[in-house]
Amino acid sequence: MVRVEAQNRSVQLALMITDPPIIKRIVLTGAESTGKSTLAKSLSEHYCAPWSKEFVREYIHTLGRDLIAKDVDTIARGQLAVEDAALDKAQKIVIHDTNIVSTIIYAEYYFGEALTWANSIVPKRGYSLYLLCSPDIPWVADPRQRTSLNARATLHTLFKTRIEKYGYPYLQISGSHPNRFNQAIQAIDCCSGT
Repeated sequence: MVRVEAQNRSVQLALMITDPPIIKRIVLTGAESTGKSTLAKSLSEHYCAPWSKEFVREYIHTLGRDLIAKDVDTIARGQLAVEDAALDKAQKIVIHDTNIVSTIIYAEYYFGEALTWANSIVPKRGYSLYLLCSPDIPWVADPRQRTSLNARATLHTLFKTRIEKYGYPYLQISGSHPNRFNQAIQAIDCCSGT
């Protein structure tokens, strides 16, 4: 509590200075076709919280063609924009259906492109918890986006390694959707102190 005296010394105002609320940023991440979008939607509904969708999914549909290396920077900037838009709507928790880290990893893996500028801002983005979705559910093809069932194990390892490099807390979740949902809720509640 900080006391501020008015010009008239007979009147004193007491102002409480508090920190702004900390919004928990929960990121669902992992290789292709690991249930991230389904889980993000379920968590958003459970917590009545906004969620950012994966930017590249909509971007691909508007392109009408396969992705090429020159699309990577646009995708990265679009991903950051959808994350920030969801964060602006949040009161306590925001759910991210992937984040900029996915864009960085896919740019390197599929196009050999290093997004140095994006990589440098990840530690400053304030993500609270990563939920790393295991590739232990059936593969679902998605034209123009999911083309490599065989890459899932390799990509999963890349995601795990990158999250550890950034030093963000994470939990690997696995099993059926109900199992993943329960694991996610336990981790988020622990992270947010509820």
